[in-house]
Amino acid sequence: MSEKQDLQIREACLETILPVMKGEEFSHVLIKAVLDKNDDWEGSQKAFYKKLTMGVIERRIELDYCISGFCNHPINKLKPVIRTILEMGAYQVLFMDQVYDTKACNLSVELAKKKGFKNLAGFVNGVLRSLSREKEKIAYPDAAKEPVKYLSVRYSVPEPIVEKLLSQYDYATCERMFADALLENSLSIRTRGGEADVIKRLKESGFEVTAHAFLPGAYTIAHTKGVETLPGFAEGEFTIQDAASQLVGYLAPVKAGDVVFDVCAAPGGKSIHLADRLRDARTGANQPAGANQPVGINQPVSTNLPAGTVYAFDVSGKKADRIRENAARMKADNVIVRVQDATEENAEYFEKADLLIADLPCSGLGVIGRKPDLKYRLKEEDFTEIVKLQRAILANVVKYVKKGGYLLYSTCTVNRDENTDQVAWAVENLPLRQVAFDRLSKELSGNLVYTGGDKKDTDAAAIRILPGDFGCDGFFLALFKKV
Repeated sequence: MSEKQDLQIREACLETILPVMKGEEFSHVLIKAVLDKNDDWEGSQKAFYKKLTMGVIERRIELDYCISGFCNHPINKLKPVIRTILEMGAYQVLFMDQVYDTKACNLSVELAKKKGFKNLAGFVNGVLRSLSREKEKIAYPDAAKEPVKYLSVRYSVPEPIVEKLLSQYDYATCERMFADALLENSLSIRTRGGEADVIKRLKESGFEVTAHAFLPGAYTIAHTKGVETLPGFAEGEFTIQDAASQLVGYLAPVKAGDVVFDVCAAPGGKSIHLADRLRDARTGANQPAGANQPVGINQPVSTNLPAGTVYAFDVSGKKADRIRENAARMKADNVIVRVQDATEENAEYFEKADLLIADLPCSGLGVIGRKPDLKYRLKEEDFTEIVKLQRAILANVVKYVKKGGYLLYSTCTVNRDENTDQVAWAVENLPLRQVAFDRLSKELSGNLVYTGGDKKDTDAAAIRILPGDFGCDGFFLALFKKV
């Protein structure tokens, strides 16, 4: 790459990071927009842009700590552009061996000049060159004396989140979860019919594909250049879905002819998984559910819903469109998409669902490895509001479950307030009894948490996946029966 191209890519990184760290936009949205706009970039350029951008966002607290040792000004008092340029330079110096320190410093200086801060170019140069010289001598907080500060700096997790999780888990478990969030992510997929051919074509195309330890149809793909490039994706031969999330569709108690509601369904992976299971469970006597219905049409809910159908709901038209797009690509003709706020009661749905999936909005502490923006956005009051929202949704959607039907509750967080405590609240306040998962594999037996406090009460056993378990995101699942 020429110096001009190098500078252009770093400027794109800067323009992505700034609004993300201000909380104005999510990183994955901006990164996709930049890559789409610069489709002429070579593969190595795209990879560099994404690595530098995500690296700075993931490790911002650690980068600021390292920079502060060589800066006479409080890092949070610097102009946002200069602060981010320093973070970008520091990330290259500390974590990108393929970039010479001199080049990282020089291009950071040129970027400051290009953004109108010629008078601060010398400051940027001085801080980064000092960091480059002394990087092997940087002293981190003492883990024994300051465990919260050490974990916060070493793994770039805000101290309030560290404190919250240390109150719920031991130190080693917290460190393992935080460390996992900084590892490079692989792409997880769920295959359907013709699995062997799909995997064969992916491998023949040069992709590194690994089967999940115990979950049928689940695989990880390393080093992808984009989902659209994967053979079989456009044809609907597999869907993108983390293995932990796939557990919802795998463990859910469904049988032929059931009606399933998925109340917070976007982008539709769980709905499509359950639609596949219902279709597979169909007997020759059943008519294909939805076979004559276009995917995604808002059809009225009658007294007798079409057998073997999944109703996928979400709060906005934009989210509903995402479900429709994925259902159409996967040819899931027994998925019906509707716009419906899960907190708003709709008598049309009362006691219509044999199974209701409540994969609810949460703090996302189980997926900060994929969505690092989340850890900087969360405030203490957010946790309280999230718990209230989850309870409001549960209190509403339980009305949609038939007597004797099932409600499967799940989140992608590891926060006990939203998981085991929420299960206890539901049993206490709603017409629900917690029950065990029938399809529980032996591998998951070590991930059971006993919400009733009695390990002999197997019906009170939920599933908790910590980040890194089985190569998965953090996740939580509990099953209830309506009584």
